Amino acid sequence: MDPFAVWLANLAVEAVALPLVAASGRRLGPVAEMRDALGPFEDAAGQFDLVMGNPPFGKVKDNPAIRARFARSLHGHPNLYGLFTDLAVHLAKPGGGIVAYLTPASFLAGHYFKALRRTLHKHAPPVTFDLVESRKDVFADVLQEVALCTYRRGSKRRQAECAVVHAGRDGLTVQPTGTLILPRDPEAPWILPRSADDAAFVAHMREMPARLADWGYAVSTGPLVWNRHKPRLHHSPGKNRVPVVWAEAVTQDGRFMYRATKKNHAPWFEPRGAEDPNIVTRPCVLVQRTTAKEQHRRLIAAEMPAEFMAQHGRVTVENHLNMVMPIVAKPKVPVSAVAAFLATTVADRVLRCINGSVAVSASELEAMPLPAADDVLAALASPDPEKVVAGLYGVSE
Repeated sequence: MDPFAVWLANLAVEAVALPLVAASGRRLGPVAEMRDALGPFEDAAGQFDLVMGNPPFGKVKDNPAIRARFARSLHGHPNLYGLFTDLAVHLAKPGGGIVAYLTPASFLAGHYFKALRRTLHKHAPPVTFDLVESRKDVFADVLQEVALCTYRRGSKRRQAECAVVHAGRDGLTVQPTGTLILPRDPEAPWILPRSADDAAFVAHMREMPARLADWGYAVSTGPLVWNRHKPRLHHSPGKNRVPVVWAEAVTQDGRFMYRATKKNHAPWFEPRGAEDPNIVTRPCVLVQRTTAKEQHRRLIAAEMPAEFMAQHGRVTVENHLNMVMPIVAKPKVPVSAVAAFLATTVADRVLRCINGSVAVSASELEAMPLPAADDVLAALASPDPEKVVAGLYGVSE
């Protein structure tokens, strides 16, 4: 959409081809053209053997035209790279056209990308997935994990070869890691082996019989968006005020420590009536929503103790935390046992094979493949819970 960029691109191509231009005695015609790719594209649909690019990413202003044009791949607020991925599928030839894209990896599991996964599952299944191991060594100022993906329009194949790209002083190396097998549910997260050691592990993950719902739990985001309620946040206790549980209350080693020491973290909140939607009244497991793959653990969780709830009766939880809460009166796995499982090394590894961004979403936690309730309770009650839980996933060490 930038005329200068188009001019510069055409100049660069002609400069590279200068010997051919000189030999032919003719100027090279324009190669790049200025166009709004998100505008009408019906005139070019299904025409290309190859559609390749590094599309822009980030949220785009929603409007009825975009909503109608990309309806099949939209759920929630549109992201630019999701729209461009759908566009690429439209442009590729139905009988085997290839899409080759460099994008963030967040579409692999994010709830807002479930319609895009369904579209790719149906119209252009993946052929290869290469994940860039280090963000900083390849791209400047990139916050998201990066994926190099190819898709084939019209393919019936339901698996893709995966690899990880390592950047070093001697250049890039590509290490195969195994196979992605598309899930039966076209909207479900795509589980990828993140290293060569993950191939067998992911195969065992696919055999796990349960999810959190089977244990009796659902996941929701902490209800308090603090900057919408600044006048109701306080630095001292008072009548009807309740504690604010911030993300810092969940420590890196999996303990709950009620505190509010960071800037803007007031420890008390004043609800409006007994039905205030920001109020939490039941014990749960708290999980930090933002962690990076470079951290020692991605899955940082702790039980919000029943004693803390009994002491205060009501609390509020800030929205940088997920809450794993019982959905039945007597869940098959107690809250404390859920927290103990999420604290294991193997649970962190499971999440890493699902997650594709710095956000740990509720939908990803709910999609984690889990052992049967009886098996996990027996494992956690054993003398070496870490070892026995790992063994349920086929990990011997």
